[in-house]
Amino acid sequence: MVKSLYITGTGFCGKTIIVYGLIKKFLSEGLKVSYFKPISVARRRLSTGKFVDTDVVALREVLKIDEPEDVISPMVITERYLELRDKADEIKKKIEFCYQKISSGKDLVIIESYDYPETLLSINCSVPELAKTFDSKIILVTSCKNETIDKVVDKVLLYKCFIEKYGCELDGVILNVIPLPYLERVKGYIVPLLENSGIRVLGLITEKPKLIAPTVRDIVEALNGEVLEGEEYLDNIVEDILIGAMSPEAAIRWFRRVSNAAIVTGGDRTDLIIQAIETKPSAIILTGNLYPTIGALIRAREKGIPIVLVPYDTYTTIEKLREVQRIVTPESLRIKEKEILETVEKDIKWKEILEILKS
Repeated sequence: MVKSLYITGTGFCGKTIIVYGLIKKFLSEGLKVSYFKPISVARRRLSTGKFVDTDVVALREVLKIDEPEDVISPMVITERYLELRDKADEIKKKIEFCYQKISSGKDLVIIESYDYPETLLSINCSVPELAKTFDSKIILVTSCKNETIDKVVDKVLLYKCFIEKYGCELDGVILNVIPLPYLERVKGYIVPLLENSGIRVLGLITEKPKLIAPTVRDIVEALNGEVLEGEEYLDNIVEDILIGAMSPEAAIRWFRRVSNAAIVTGGDRTDLIIQAIETKPSAIILTGNLYPTIGALIRAREKGIPIVLVPYDTYTTIEKLREVQRIVTPESLRIKEKEILETVEKDIKWKEILEILKS
């Protein structure tokens, strides 16, 4: 009988990367594994007018799943979903039908949740409600970044109670994006506290910007950018974003503080562009459709730095870059695959997860 593992999370916590890593690991162990996302968010609209979730598009491509996207993720919704309440039974039947197709001939289906475990409770499609339908084991992924570290315990205990209320169990938690200064407290105090509360800690993953960082190629695609130089360097990882809006003297000190950054500035700021090139960033993004000087482009070519021109002002460009950081693409998964698999091997108790699935 096919087993299913429901991976849910607390917002932007890196669960798609973990789902991908676990699928690849279990495939390498000889299991027949597939991917399912019963309800997903409409992140992109195709030329046909159809909405898709970029996470689903990416995983379908890299995992070479034969089923179409509307079977892998039967419901693609916007942030306004309360009107679907009257169709809840119909939605559940559609989800169950697609799950049967995805799970046919498989040993394991890894299911990724839409958002927080409680999301879609109003239409009877929260994580525990759907997990009960699939008879799934549930693992919670939570980010420890931008959070008072002790509050992570409260959050996990709260979701344990919520999941149990609907007749399921929280089978484990993976603590992700742990800032290094907090790692010893997490190991010495938080993990024992969670385990004494009956919650298995199945993974401790420290902060690894490369795992969630977009590539320059991702940025070009998302911002409708024009590559002026450095086409061969579009696989560079972008771990940070800096705005070049100061004097060249101040900028050079600022630019040297970070590595693998995208520097955003106007194309008319030749002085800043030249300074930025010398610090060897992952890319330089020029806003406002302002072309740089030929000298700046020649210098970028010599140093191997991608120069990308975008049509937006600086504020809009930064907002779009923040959104890009939340999007998974096939290219970025392929580039990061080795590090993702190493993380699963070293930081996640994948063997214990398999034992949980057998129980």
